[in-house]
Amino acid sequence: MTGGRQKARHLCLVLALCMAAGPGTAATLTPDSLRADGFKAIAAGQAEAAHGIALALLQRDPNDFLALILRSRSARALGQFGEARNAARAAWSLAKTPAERYSAAMVRAQALASSEDRTAAQFWLRRAVQLAPDPQAKAVAIRDFTYVRDRSHWSFQIEASVVPSSNVNNGSANSTIELLGLPFVLSGDAQALSGLVGTLGVTGIYRLTPTQTTVTQLRFSGLARHNWLSTSARAQAPGAKGSDYDYSAVETGVVQQWRSGVTSLAIYNWGVTAGHNWYGGADLSNYLRLQGGVDRPLNAIYSGNLGFTLERQARQDVRDRSATVATGTVGVTRRLANSDQVSLTLGDRFTRSNAVDVQHTTNFAQINWTKAKPVLGVKLGASLYVAHESYAVFPLSVDGRRDLNMTADLSMLFSRASYMGFSPSVDVQFQRVHSNVSLYETRDIGIAVGVKSDF
Repeated sequence: MTGGRQKARHLCLVLALCMAAGPGTAATLTPDSLRADGFKAIAAGQAEAAHGIALALLQRDPNDFLALILRSRSARALGQFGEARNAARAAWSLAKTPAERYSAAMVRAQALASSEDRTAAQFWLRRAVQLAPDPQAKAVAIRDFTYVRDRSHWSFQIEASVVPSSNVNNGSANSTIELLGLPFVLSGDAQALSGLVGTLGVTGIYRLTPTQTTVTQLRFSGLARHNWLSTSARAQAPGAKGSDYDYSAVETGVVQQWRSGVTSLAIYNWGVTAGHNWYGGADLSNYLRLQGGVDRPLNAIYSGNLGFTLERQARQDVRDRSATVATGTVGVTRRLANSDQVSLTLGDRFTRSNAVDVQHTTNFAQINWTKAKPVLGVKLGASLYVAHESYAVFPLSVDGRRDLNMTADLSMLFSRASYMGFSPSVDVQFQRVHSNVSLYETRDIGIAVGVKSDF
């Protein structure tokens, strides 16, 4: 009886629409005209009428793709999320063309998002981005993805890369060095060893329900870096293995941003992070890091920021090499006329330890440039980092130790080769360290090939 009453109700809704359309409509009524009326109804906010039309069409043909799309949209608007998900799933199974698959992916994501399953919704929106029939449709899917991601409790970031490196062990660039006026020949494993560096990083973020003035996130992350020595490196250091230089870390923490009021321009932040890392497969250290800062637009072109971190590193291998590290930074970002962004950061870092070869002071500067518009489908960015490290007392030098570290990086994201919003990336990095203690002079050139998210 219930099914009969529902069928009669659906038919009454359809007939009512026909009568409202004017005399003679019933005689010319077709499935195409009904579909058109249904989508007009949902666009006008008449979800119940659209739902009735969708059900009437599906009684005629359960495999009516557009009717399933209409049913999912109208059921979602009526708060019937389970029905909306089922209809979207059925539409996806029937979709044949990229345009149909795009539409099915979009309604499936919308139904999932309304059901508070925003992680799955992000997956389907990425599929929609991949299937979009034109740039406008792609932009809509990206917009919806950003909206859902920003309101999702969970989000995940995965980065993977493989880097050919000329110095996987951070060894000396010299084969012979001079210490206290005497020459020494370095062993093969103390010199730079070439090879491959594979890195996998995973970050999970859980966002607590925001307030008008605060956003709070819990963060969980893991990093694993594995090395493979080249044939020449194995010949240079027969006793060395790539795994001797592996590095991994896990950490968890909380970060909060807040404003003093809803109209405040300054955004303050603080955070606490605890972690543990390993080197060469052995425990290296436990660490606890406190951070704080503020970001504020200065005008339409410039914005500024201040930051401070305090970190305690408790070494697990050699206790006396434990350290306390305090870092302060000040930065400014400028938006150029072509919408490119250039930022400059200046900072000081103070490392205090019982070990004199660990205790030092660092002054550093970094400039970053981000190209606003892709060049031939490639998103570009570059950075230059310069740091001066000073060790007042150092066992291998009567004058202490002074290092000048210069690192240049060029990043490229090939967005035209994107799949579900992930694109191949290439990062080219050159690092050079000059030191008055020749043992610590290093040189490294690396090209990292990986995958990154476009948005």
